[in-house]
Amino acid sequence: MSNDLILSPSDEYFTHQIPLPHHVVGTSDPNWRERYWFSIHDTQAQDFVLSAGFGKYPNRDVMDGFAIAAKGDTQRNLRCSRQLTPHFHDVAVGPFSVEVIKPLELLRLKLDPNDSGIAYDLTWEASAPPALEGRHFEINRNRVSHDLVRYVQTGRLNGEVTFGDERLTVTPDRWWGVRDHSWGMRPMSAVPGDPPVASVQWNFLGFIPIQFPSFSIHVYLFESQPGRPTHLSASIMRPTGAEVHDDEIRGVTHDFEWVHDAPIQTLVGGRITIDFFDKPALEIDVRACPGRAFLKGGGYGSTQGKWFGESHAEQEKYDLTDKALLRDYNSHSSDHLIEARCNGETGYGIIEYMIRRGYGKYAEAHRSRKA
Repeated sequence: MSNDLILSPSDEYFTHQIPLPHHVVGTSDPNWRERYWFSIHDTQAQDFVLSAGFGKYPNRDVMDGFAIAAKGDTQRNLRCSRQLTPHFHDVAVGPFSVEVIKPLELLRLKLDPNDSGIAYDLTWEASAPPALEGRHFEINRNRVSHDLVRYVQTGRLNGEVTFGDERLTVTPDRWWGVRDHSWGMRPMSAVPGDPPVASVQWNFLGFIPIQFPSFSIHVYLFESQPGRPTHLSASIMRPTGAEVHDDEIRGVTHDFEWVHDAPIQTLVGGRITIDFFDKPALEIDVRACPGRAFLKGGGYGSTQGKWFGESHAEQEKYDLTDKALLRDYNSHSSDHLIEARCNGETGYGIIEYMIRRGYGKYAEAHRSRKA
């Protein structure tokens, strides 16, 4: 048998899905990946967003990690990468690490001090069990481009964050967060020799996890036109033992307002309506907060999954007052902090949004983007 087939601690458990060790996945497609994403926000000041993540790419022999932190006029970015083999079971790269203390409930996130000006030592405690999204499957140019699943969870944080010269004490009363864990196939950045990228079927994208004191909700919506979803996953998450039982979600509609003539698409606020089959609709009013972290700083659409050798790190700082650069910063959307109100409760979450010109709504947002 090949010397490349190495056992890891995961192979001790009864969790195998294919007749190979755990570090080998069931397809040789180079686009197969597994990812963590976390977004953490200060619900009182409402001006700070920290987003971080890890990516494992078994068929590229790569693991990478990133942290982006935005506060006021500045965003700091750190991206690291390493060779996956032989430490394919460690969720760690460079100064980044995640420790699963209690699966689906308690995790420890660490970023050791480094030159980027971002560092943290945080404990994540879940607010409710995670919501498993529906399987996302798409075919482009006769090839499977998307075939993945994801679970999403809300939580509270405890610990400490360093941002430049500031040291922020993180307590669960005001520091809330959302996270996801996805695995499967998604397109990577194009490389020389690839065919032209096929146009996507959707014109509106909204990824919206929100946490309220007594429940959480998550919506992931792609629409070709208003009311015509090409993919929709929506779930309500209640704390373990909650006596409320929610009806199945039938559909999601939205009515958002956007900043007119902004250099980039920028949400003002609006309403999200969750329709059920039997129970009355749930109406959620949202307001955009100042906190906003641009995902390009985490390598989205550029460096994620790329081979940089055994060990690599890079960093930069964004000046968010430079309108000439904002389009570039927002090329792969953002984690925008929102405040939400529903049935007398106030909640907080993140919204990621993209609107293409083919969408028959939100003309003011269209004007904020190039064709």
